Amino acid sequence: MVEKYEFDTNGLVMSPSPHLFSKRTSAWIMQQVIIALIFPAIAGTYFFGLKVLIMLFVGIFSSVLFEYLYQKISRKKVTISDYSAVVTGMLIALSLPVTAPLWSIILGSGFAILIVKQIPGGIGRNVFNPAVAARVMLKLFFSPWITNWVTPEPDVVATATPLESIGYFSKTVPEEIPDLWDLFLGIGLGGNIGETSKLAILIGLAYLVIRGIINLKIPVLYVLTVAIIMSIYGDFSFTYMMSHVLSGTLLFGATYMATDYSSGPLTPDGKTVFAIGCGMLTAVIRIVFNFPGGVGFAILIMNALAPTIDKYLAPRIYGHKKRILRNSLN
Repeated sequence: MVEKYEFDTNGLVMSPSPHLFSKRTSAWIMQQVIIALIFPAIAGTYFFGLKVLIMLFVGIFSSVLFEYLYQKISRKKVTISDYSAVVTGMLIALSLPVTAPLWSIILGSGFAILIVKQIPGGIGRNVFNPAVAARVMLKLFFSPWITNWVTPEPDVVATATPLESIGYFSKTVPEEIPDLWDLFLGIGLGGNIGETSKLAILIGLAYLVIRGIINLKIPVLYVLTVAIIMSIYGDFSFTYMMSHVLSGTLLFGATYMATDYSSGPLTPDGKTVFAIGCGMLTAVIRIVFNFPGGVGFAILIMNALAPTIDKYLAPRIYGHKKRILRNSLN
């Protein structure tokens, strides 16, 4: 006699395919990004003092708190243990000058977590990079408070950023701009905390690549595109081209922001288009508009285009000569 067994499904969680197992959890990936962000944070603390640590604490604490409260109030699963809110808080704090008031960090964190990340559905469903969106929002509406640039200690004095001197149709590098080596190290350079030392950013980039968190395609193509356009526009002046590469948030944004999994394209060709698009937009904004930087706007515009880019650049299926539009597979 064959016994009949009943299978108990009460403990199973049903979810759509594919069902893949990976040791690389979201929390582990975010932990690696946090470690990579420590390098520019240490450099910023060295140049601008202990207030940087206070700004980082405020950014992290407010971002995590906003995420926790939203998920509790909306009766959703609390996901602060994935550390994504910690990364957002660190990016916002490092994207501001040391003179920025603490309330601007809290305001930026609330905008990033509530408006950009949680309302669209949380991590993985946000169209825009939360930290970049918060940075642009603060720059648009609160510039008098977050653009008070100063040179690093011990001689802390108000100053302009290098991009304010070499941007807006300029093809020359004024004498007051630090030389390329100082731009690389961050010596005597006014600007946002995280972008000060390019050496520290490159160490963080190397760590992320070695740990397999990102590949070099997006950062390299992004920076290379800006370098090529600035070289052509600047009559092939090496100093002019490198001054643009080493000034502003270009390296910081290319390393920590343009490589965001959630808001970037998924397809290999899409990543190429995304990176080149970010570079072209950044260069055009720096040249044409009297608005130094351009990295934040460029990344947000390409974030908005990422789904369309993926739609038309989905890889060809084996046996097919043409690409299959992503929507046609649904």
